[in-house]
Amino acid sequence: MKHWLLFALAAFLCYLPLSGQQKNRPDWVRQHPVDRLNYSGVGMAEVSEKDYQQKAKQNALSDLVSEIKVEIATRSLLNTIEEAGSVKQTFAESIRTQTREEIEDFRLVDSWQGDNEYWVYYELNKNDYADFVEARRQKAIRNGFDFWYKGNVVLRQGDLVTAIELFSKGMDAIRPVLNQELFCSYEGKTINLGTELYAALAGVFDGVAVVLNPPTVSGVPFQGIKEPIAVGVYRNGSPLRNIRLKAEFIFGSGDLSSMSPTGETGVTALYVHNITSKQARQQIGISLVDDAFSVFRKGAYAALFKQILSSLPKTTLTIETEQTQVSAYVKSVRNDVDIVERTVKSLLNNNFFNVVTSPSEADVIVMLDNKCRKGNTIPGELYNFIEFFSTLGIKVTNNRTGQIMLNYSINDERTLVPESKAGSQGKNMAAREVIKRLNREFVRELKKLTFDRVGKILERQQVDPDIPVPVTDPSTSAKEPAPVVSVPIPVEVPEITLSPVPVKKAGPESSKALRAEWFDGVFVEFEKLTVLGDKSKIHLRIMNETADDCEVDLYSGNLTIVNDKGEEYPVLNLKLGSKSNNYRVSALIVPMVPTEMVIEVGKLQSVALLQLKDFKGNTIKLRDLK
Repeated sequence: MKHWLLFALAAFLCYLPLSGQQKNRPDWVRQHPVDRLNYSGVGMAEVSEKDYQQKAKQNALSDLVSEIKVEIATRSLLNTIEEAGSVKQTFAESIRTQTREEIEDFRLVDSWQGDNEYWVYYELNKNDYADFVEARRQKAIRNGFDFWYKGNVVLRQGDLVTAIELFSKGMDAIRPVLNQELFCSYEGKTINLGTELYAALAGVFDGVAVVLNPPTVSGVPFQGIKEPIAVGVYRNGSPLRNIRLKAEFIFGSGDLSSMSPTGETGVTALYVHNITSKQARQQIGISLVDDAFSVFRKGAYAALFKQILSSLPKTTLTIETEQTQVSAYVKSVRNDVDIVERTVKSLLNNNFFNVVTSPSEADVIVMLDNKCRKGNTIPGELYNFIEFFSTLGIKVTNNRTGQIMLNYSINDERTLVPESKAGSQGKNMAAREVIKRLNREFVRELKKLTFDRVGKILERQQVDPDIPVPVTDPSTSAKEPAPVVSVPIPVEVPEITLSPVPVKKAGPESSKALRAEWFDGVFVEFEKLTVLGDKSKIHLRIMNETADDCEVDLYSGNLTIVNDKGEEYPVLNLKLGSKSNNYRVSALIVPMVPTEMVIEVGKLQSVALLQLKDFKGNTIKLRDLK
């Protein structure tokens, strides 16, 4: 009993300071403050932590910012883009994070330190924050407009790469306010800067074409194409400069030059150095080098532009190849192992040559010197090995000119063979090692050959194609020079007038949605009409106000969309809830839960008539949608 009393007393004494500490805690520590006029943030850090006061402050500011709701305005870019959900969430969180880094007018209300903890209480006046948000919005519009305007000017001047860079910087400028409406006016025009910058980047390759002169050429095996191919890059007929291109064989094989960036005329040159495939028709794909457009692949906006790089402009050069094979006569000066000679003949046959039996029929003479010799005995743990050294020389000579076209050799290729197989089996094992190298190396060397009576085709410095467009610049060379650094002409940016927030349009657009009953208890509400690039989307909501589930089944052919000129537009795609299809779509509509419906059509500014008809014959008409 005595021991139990001592233990209880000790526990009580230990509790006393904690109890006192708990009683001394201010109300804002025990319960998070709520203030109608201010955002409140409370943060704590352990006293034992390094820089605990700074950590408590950061925690308090994070708590304060978490109270700020990032609202996405109706006509903001984030509410216009189709990639809703995760993209909106990502940018909303980014906006909140940047807000924490930029807000300045917060003030320290109180701080409290206990034995183990340090607490701070900050607040930010809601009106001050609203002023901060509006100032940031106006700054973003001014900076973003500057980049957007200059980007359009240099794009018209033919500098696509600089235009993309400027549009990207414009997106960076408005990123902190992507959730807000970014309207501004200049020279009597009003634009939504967010959607304009997005559309500028999304459509930057619209109208861009890669043009060849000539588009089809004739070729001869083991020869190059004498004349260079002029490659032009144009946007809506105007030349684009400083565009880098790449070329590679899609069908067939051969040796191609690299291409210099396009010049002021939008043209560069491609040289086909050699053709090394048997195919009668070969194709070379020519496309833009996409590493110049990394903004579409990585970074903050990759999710918005993920489809852009999959549709980069490209074209195809066709080579019609003469089907007269080069004949080759194979002669062995020395041949220690027959399988090596048979392999060489097979490789020649499979790589454009036709092996013949008489030197008088041959275009080229192939001389073989193949020997294999034994070396020393190498002791092993279980059994001994015998060294074999293989040497092979292959010389390919033009039978008409005597020119040596290829001198290939393998010198003293060492192979260890078990002593029990040191006879003919040993030579065959050594030959197999030589054949591995032949398959890997000799074929590669064959594809470097050019076969022409006057030798290898040299690149000419002067190029005068027969067809006038595109025409390579006289100074164009197949050797790749340093990239052209394009210096844009200084652009004078006009003054803009910022639209106040919120921006309201008079007329048909009002807060009251167009709403009509489709069938018993099921209503359709029109939300908005969005235009992006060459497509428009009609956004609707379906509301089931009955007590039972119902199914909506739609066929694109049963839908009618007519514009204000009386022209009927076909439906490109239907989305109902989470399902999407260009032909037929159906969904279960549950009571009192709005179901999103999106109809995608060609570009139009207003809808005079939208008629929906499901498979049960239920029909509804909505008019004057803008």
